[in-house]
Amino acid sequence: MRRLIGYVLALVVLTGVAYAVYLFAPRAPEASVPSDVAAGSTTGQGTEMRVTDVYESTNAYRIEAHYPQFGIPAADEKIKAVVDAAIAGFKSYPTNPPDSSTPQNEFAGSFNSTYVGPDVVSVALSFSEDTGGAHPNTVVVGVNVDRKTGKELTLDDALALLGKTLSQVADNSLVQLKSELGENFIFPDGAKGEPANYSTFLVSKDKVTFIFNNYQVAPYSSGRQSVWFKRMK
Repeated sequence: MRRLIGYVLALVVLTGVAYAVYLFAPRAPEASVPSDVAAGSTTGQGTEMRVTDVYESTNAYRIEAHYPQFGIPAADEKIKAVVDAAIAGFKSYPTNPPDSSTPQNEFAGSFNSTYVGPDVVSVALSFSEDTGGAHPNTVVVGVNVDRKTGKELTLDDALALLGKTLSQVADNSLVQLKSELGENFIFPDGAKGEPANYSTFLVSKDKVTFIFNNYQVAPYSSGRQSVWFKRMK
């Protein structure tokens, strides 16, 4: 009887340990999949989106990221290349001192605003890095690939879709941002008509959205800002 009780107790302990391992084991984050293109679903263009997850952990860093793949080689390769480059850059950071309050630097990658059209594949990739500062540093990168040529769209291509010049877009953006941000619009130079200021953009079926990352036009507390314009073609 004592031996049987011992077996039962041992089984209970092992079950508890197994559950604890399952409960606290690190997992890749869930994808922020937009409602128009869900993971595993077929888009209106006959493509199926799959989410690729990346997880890596060492004494120096922790990486959790996911990004979409559509079975469209040119777009998939470009998206993967951007993610790989961001992770490689993060890994190159020096190791934090042993007594640091943040012994592991952390990298998180996600995506949203996915569009798969007959002309363009577009997605917003978000990369967040926590290296022990006051808050994580997050940046959004827009990837827009022409399905016919396989080339990434340039700012000139985006402007052509709008039928506008960079100066016209900038003038209108300054008005929009000032109206929305008020006194928090403290970095107007970040929205001046310079190519670098409008290099992050996303294309959808009926518009082009320009993204201003943290600190570009407003303080961190105001978050990222964006302005959009209706496509003319």
